[in-house]
Amino acid sequence: MASVPNARLFLEGGGAGFVGGAVATVAWLGAEAAGVPTLVDVPSQGVIALTWVQIVTVSVAAGFGAAIVALLADGRRGARRLFTVVALLVLAVSLAPVALQPEEVTLATRVVLTLTHGIVYLAVVPRLAGRLRAR
Repeated sequence: MASVPNARLFLEGGGAGFVGGAVATVAWLGAEAAGVPTLVDVPSQGVIALTWVQIVTVSVAAGFGAAIVALLADGRRGARRLFTVVALLVLAVSLAPVALQPEEVTLATRVVLTLTHGIVYLAVVPRLAGRLRAR
C-alpha cells in the first residue's frame, strides 16, 4: 500500500511544478530584464521567444510526470533513491536540447535555460522524494 494517497501525491507533483515554474519564470524575467535574449529553438515551431506561460505549463507537466514516476516507485525497496536517479536521468535528457540549440541562441540564454531546469528539479524532486516510503 502506498504511503501517500495517489491523488495527493499527483497533486503535490503538479503544485511543486507550479511553484518551480513560478520561480523559474522570475529567474527568466530577471535575465530578460538584464538583456539576455529570450529566443529558443522549439521543434516544429522554429526559433521563438519563450513566454512565462510556456515556462509554467512545462513545469507543471514536469511535476505531474515526476508524480507518476513517484507513484511507480512508492513502496519499492530503495524508492527514494530509484525516484531520484530516474529524475536525474530525465533532467539530463531535458538538458540535451539546451546544448543543441542553434547559433542564434546565445550562451547566456542557454545558461538561463539550464538554470530554469535546475530550479524546477529542485522544487519538484525533493518534495516528492520525501513523500516516498521504501519497504
